[in-house]
Formats: sequence, structure tokens, C-alpha cells
Amino acid sequence: MCFSAEVSFGASAVITTVGVAAFKKSNNKEQRLFALIPILFGIQQFFEGCLWLTLESESYQYLVSLFTFGFLIFAQLIWPVWVPLSVFVMEKRKLRKRLIGFSLATGIALFIVLAYRMVFYEVTAQIENHHIFYTVGHFKSTNWWSGILYLLPAVFPFVFSSNKFVNYLGLMMLLLFVVAKVFYLKYMISTWCLFAAVLSLYIYFILKKE
Repeated sequence: MCFSAEVSFGASAVITTVGVAAFKKSNNKEQRLFALIPILFGIQQFFEGCLWLTLESESYQYLVSLFTFGFLIFAQLIWPVWVPLSVFVMEKRKLRKRLIGFSLATGIALFIVLAYRMVFYEVTAQIENHHIFYTVGHFKSTNWWSGILYLLPAVFPFVFSSNKFVNYLGLMMLLLFVVAKVFYLKYMISTWCLFAAVLSLYIYFILKKE
């Protein structure tokens, strides 16, 4: 599978459009954060599309850091908090709410650690083999264990939900996480974010059923 600016911009346009429709389907304030997920993914993919263009052009190298941080702020800071919080406010069952609350606490801790790394370590992005390879300090996505802890706040809240359709979303994300690990290990950050962004389209159908 080849990735490019066109793929990122195309995904951004489609996901944002469906995201707006999903937001209009949200029936109450508890669903609003959940409904905003596709729109946020659309913005994230737009940042990566812009990053592709700046990395490929010598004239816009001064913008590389801006779009690199723009993408990684979503990938490493927003999602570990936004996902569990959005599911937490929707959940009604106490036991499941506690599990999601634990995921949220983990996400907040991860936010602090990853934010520290992004501030105090060198952050880079480069194109390799039709993918974007991100590094934050000495951390690289080439280790098999990288990102495992990230699943607890960013994916498992969907699995912990009492809504079976939200569960399906979580299981599909877990499956694509494995796919990204197996086939795109070095480019895990970029590829899995794209996979998750596309899967977020399912949120429209969840809210439509609600």
C-alpha cells in the first residue's frame, strides 16, 4: 500500500465530511465528544497531507516542524485522552465506567510522558518507501512492543463500552493495529493513524443507530 499527500488529503476530506454528519446525528451532549472523533481525524490527516508536501519540497522545509508537531499532537497527546473521555461520558454502567476511567487515567499519564518527550527531545519526520517515518528522541516505532501501552487509553475504552456497536469499533481497531504491526512496523505511527481515521467513519453509523 502506498501512502501520499493525495491519500492523506482525500481521507481528510471524506472523514471530515462524514464527521460533520456524525456530529449532527449526536442526540445529546454526552455523545458530542464521541461524535467529534472523525472530524479530529480529518484534521490530523490534513496535517499529514501538508507534511507530505513540505517534505517533498525544498521551498517549504521551514514548515516541516509545524506539520510534524501538528500530526503528532493528535497521535500522541490528543487521542490517549480524548478517546477514553468520550466513551466515559457516554457510559452508564458503573463497572464498565470504572474500567474506562482507568483507561482515562492511563491516557492522562501517557499524555504527560509523551508531551515531555516532544518538548525536550528532537522530533523528526522523513519520507521512506512511500511512508512517513516519525521519531521522537531515541524512540522509534521499530520495536515490536512500542505502542502496546497506548492501546489501553486509545482503543480499549471502545471494547469496555456497554454499547455493542462501539465494541465492534474497538475490535476492528485492534485488528488493524495488529496489521500495522505486522506489515508496517517501522511506519506504525503514520499507518495505524490512517487506519483508525478510516475506521472512525463507523461512528456515523453508530450514532445513526442510536
